[in-house]
This record gives sequence, C-alpha cells and structure tokens, in this order.
Amino acid sequence: MFRQNTEKFLEMILVEEKIKSLRAERSRPADGSSTPQSVDENQLFYDAIGGRKSKNRIYGLGSSQDLFYAPSSSTIAHFSNSSHPNSQDYEKLQTELEVMKERMKEMDAMQQRMKDMENLLGRMADNQNQ
Repeated sequence: MFRQNTEKFLEMILVEEKIKSLRAERSRPADGSSTPQSVDENQLFYDAIGGRKSKNRIYGLGSSQDLFYAPSSSTIAHFSNSSHPNSQDYEKLQTELEVMKERMKEMDAMQQRMKDMENLLGRMADNQNQ
C-alpha cells in the first residue's frame, strides 16, 4: 500500500513538473510581442499526462473526465475558464436535460405504481392467510 501511494505521489509530482514546463514554453510571448500568450490549463494537463490511458481513462479526473474531454474521441473538447458553450451546445444540453427530467418523472411514477402493487399483494396475502 505504501509503495503504491509513493508511486502515485511521484507520478503526481512528475505531472506537475511537466505542466510547469509546458506552461513556461507555451506562454512565451509571440514573435514581436512582449505580452505572454494565454495558456489553456486543461490542455496543459491533458498533454502533461499523455492523453487518455488504458480503458480510455484520463489520469486524475475520475468520472469528471467527460466534462472536459470528449468521451469517445481523441479530439479534445475542453472548456477553459474563460470560455462558454455556444448557444447550439447550450440548447442541446437543455433539450437533453428536459428529456432526462421527463424520464425521471416516468421512473418515479413507475416506482410508485410498484409500491402500490406491493401493498396490494401484501393485503391480498394477509386476506388469504386469515
């Protein structure tokens, strides 16, 4: 256990160092400019860890990985702190949300019907036993 934790800790340090190195490299001012370039922190992390790993997982993000990176593609669909989904994406998400809410209502109704049926069966069994 200690060895595994140590290895994870060392891997985190290496990733952090790689991010620092990439940030310094990518934020250098463009030719003829004195202003540092803006850097996408999500892209830095993705590049520092080497992209998706086995089982299409992204190290360190757990179940949040699909919020930042496209789930089934190597194309990165990241959102920086300063960007917002466009209106088409927003509308799509709103539609999906509404569909999910409707499905949840249907599932709640089904669950209530099942409870009612269980109660009815319980009463019927009680009546037969009497």
